[in-house]
Amino acid sequence: MDGDKRVEAGSVEISSEVLQRLRPSTRSRVRSGALPVLVAIAIVAAVCAGVLGSGLLRGPAARPGGSAAQPGSVADGFQRTGLIGCFGSAPGFASDLLSAGPPTAEKAAGAPASALRAFLAANPDMPASGWTMVSGSGPALMYLAPVPNDPVNNFVEVTFEPGTPGPGAFGADGWRTSGYGSCRLMAVPPARYSPATWALDPATPYLPGATELHVLVDEWGCHGFQTAEGRIAQNVEYQADAVLVTLAVLAREGAQTCPGTPPTPYVLHLTQPVGTRNLADGTPWPPTLISTAGRPFYTPSPTPYPSNWHMPMDCTGEADGPGSFKAAAMMAKFEVFCAALPAGWQRTAMSDFTQVVTSVTVAYRGPNGETFELMEGDFCTESATACAPGTALGIAPFGEFEGQLVSGPPGADFALYVAPGMSPSWKATGKGMTLEAFEALTAALIVVGSW
Repeated sequence: MDGDKRVEAGSVEISSEVLQRLRPSTRSRVRSGALPVLVAIAIVAAVCAGVLGSGLLRGPAARPGGSAAQPGSVADGFQRTGLIGCFGSAPGFASDLLSAGPPTAEKAAGAPASALRAFLAANPDMPASGWTMVSGSGPALMYLAPVPNDPVNNFVEVTFEPGTPGPGAFGADGWRTSGYGSCRLMAVPPARYSPATWALDPATPYLPGATELHVLVDEWGCHGFQTAEGRIAQNVEYQADAVLVTLAVLAREGAQTCPGTPPTPYVLHLTQPVGTRNLADGTPWPPTLISTAGRPFYTPSPTPYPSNWHMPMDCTGEADGPGSFKAAAMMAKFEVFCAALPAGWQRTAMSDFTQVVTSVTVAYRGPNGETFELMEGDFCTESATACAPGTALGIAPFGEFEGQLVSGPPGADFALYVAPGMSPSWKATGKGMTLEAFEALTAALIVVGSW
């Protein structure tokens, strides 16, 4: 992607150009008061560039093979795969592909590049240039482009496969999209593991001379409401001027919901103290600086912003119409949620709006005739009792929110209400599915970003 990043003995040396893409992990759609935070982020990125641009921190060399852990157990450590992918998804690719040549795949010859150009013409939200093809093995081809000034995801991706574009798909010359959306590049963990990021635990002072560091671990794989306790494995690479710590979490077996949980406390066990070397988290790509010269390096906390901000194109059915989640998110004065549904689901209806959005309604249909509907905004302001009919079942996640879960609402099997009777409020209903399936869909709801 740039000429300043170098590859030495299989390790990636991080340059100032590369490091400028480091961002905090969350972002909301545009709202008042965001500018000072973004300015602070830019200052922090510049400081990071000065620290790491000198080449003091390098990524580890690729090591073939994975962890020796058996299902249901955690090894003391694991071997890095040496690959990166969107949110750490396999199969991944070598990071040096992003610097193998100028990022001009959108100008290349051939049918896949023609399909990419057709996709970009139909999706003006995507970057018009700066694309790199990072995978060419097998039938699918993946393209990546950097997203500047985005605090949540540093790239966007689009994947093509051979075939004729159908409803909701784009492409040309015998190639069609099989997926596209936001991408945060992370190290791909060994099989049966999920990626994990970490930060110093503010409850315990950081001691650069210690061989035990207290940290907080965020698991990126779906894990229901369970913490990562007892499932965390570590990989530590000791370099002359840096210590690179990469964590992974043994994935839970079976289908899991994705409601999110607080970070899990964990004690890192080191064979050497960090001392004055840089300390970094090796899961994000590029790695995230944690401490330098024996002092913690804290990034401004973006806590006012929701943790599951996504691009509009991540919403199921955004390409189908009628209606647009991007337009709704831009014109609404409340958080607009959309569904990111499994394969086989499609959007069947969405409310129209022109200038002022007071409510958003959207309906989806599943592969077996199931239905899932959302209502958001000012759609019911009578009272909490009148706006939340049904038999109470407890609390369940509505994306980043929590709501009242009920059975037997009018016209549906289950419903989930957030702030019923208030302005704004949110409601999801499901029919023709189990309670567990309904909760999985509501937990996976995402906040729509507008840009």
